[in-house]
Amino acid sequence: MEATINGARIHYEREGSGIPVLLLHAGVADRRMWEPQVEPFARHFDVIRPDMRGFGKSELPPARWSPAADVLGLIDELRLKPAHVVGCSMGGSAAIDFVLQNPERVSKLVLVGPGLGGADFGQKYPELHAEAEEAYKAGDNEAANQAEMRMWLDGPRRSPGYVRQPLRDLFLDMNGGGFDKDWDSAPLDRLDPPAIDRLHEISAPTLVVLGDEDMPEIIDTVELLMEKIPHARKAVIHDAAHLPNLEHPEEFNRIVLEFLLSA
Repeated sequence: MEATINGARIHYEREGSGIPVLLLHAGVADRRMWEPQVEPFARHFDVIRPDMRGFGKSELPPARWSPAADVLGLIDELRLKPAHVVGCSMGGSAAIDFVLQNPERVSKLVLVGPGLGGADFGQKYPELHAEAEEAYKAGDNEAANQAEMRMWLDGPRRSPGYVRQPLRDLFLDMNGGGFDKDWDSAPLDRLDPPAIDRLHEISAPTLVVLGDEDMPEIIDTVELLMEKIPHARKAVIHDAAHLPNLEHPEEFNRIVLEFLLSA
C-alpha cells in the first residue's frame, strides 16, 4: 500500500483490526524487521508498518522533512484513532518526537533500543564505530554494511557471526538498501528544543525494551529515558543486541503484547 505524504510516496503494509499499532523500524532496517510481530499483533490490533523515508519502498521527499510529521501525515491519511506507537532505534527517536508534538494521538508508547533527539552518546565510544567509519570514507559500501552488522546485529561484546542465518542475510539486505540514497538532498527538520530536554512531558504509558548486548550508547540512552520519562517501565531481553524482536521474537511479543493489552 502507498500514501502520498508531504509530497512523496510512503509505502506501508497493514494487517488486522482494532486499535491501531504503528511499527516504526530501525535505521539499519525497513518494515521487514517487524515480520515476526505481524501475525501475533494482528490478532488484537490494526498493525501498520511503514517504510520510513529512503528505506524499503518509500521515497525521499523533494525538500526538508520530519519523521514525526510523516507519522502524523500517515495517521491522518488513514484516519486512525489514537494509536499505540512502537519504535526501534531511529523509529524510537521518531516515536518520541511524535508523542511530544502530538500527545493526544498516542495511547501507549513502546521504545525498543531507541535513539533520542539531541543525544549523541555514540561520541563516548568512537572505537566501536571506527571500522564502519573507515569503510564509509573509502566508499566501500559492502564493508560498511558488514561492519554495521557486527555492531548492531551481533553487538559489540559478542563474537562476529554470533547471530546466525537467515537474520544476517535479512540485515544486509535491509541495511544495504540505504547506501545509494541521496540523503543530503532531503535534510531533516529537527525538533526544537530537542527531545532530550522534553522527556518529562511524555504522559503516555511507556515501555522501554532493551537487548542486554546492545551498543553502550543505546544502554546510556535507555538509562536517561528511565530517569526522565514519568512512570516508564523497562524490560530487558537477554542475549539480544539492537534488534531483540528478531533474535527472540516470542519473548519480545509476549512482553510487548502484555503491555499493549493491559488496562
